[in-house]
Amino acid sequence: MEPAEERAAAEANAPRFAALPKHGRKRRYLARTKEELYPGSPHLAVNAYQLRPGWWCDPHASRAGIARRIRMACEVVEMRWGEDLTINLG
Repeated sequence: MEPAEERAAAEANAPRFAALPKHGRKRRYLARTKEELYPGSPHLAVNAYQLRPGWWCDPHASRAGIARRIRMACEVVEMRWGEDLTINLG
């Protein structure tokens, strides 16, 4: 996939991922603002990482948390985790 195609795919799928009803127990994994990532804990917004303009994520995650986020992303783009995409998280 060319970089322009990757950007277009990310822009098309980011809202779908962000709209998933289940993220973490207390926090979202992807949000439009830093503050949306940390409801009830605005002091943690300093930890947010801007992926691209208008999209923020929490960069602190365990391997299990990273795997959970990748599985969710696979669902959004209709890929099969472990078949269409395999990742070794060490």
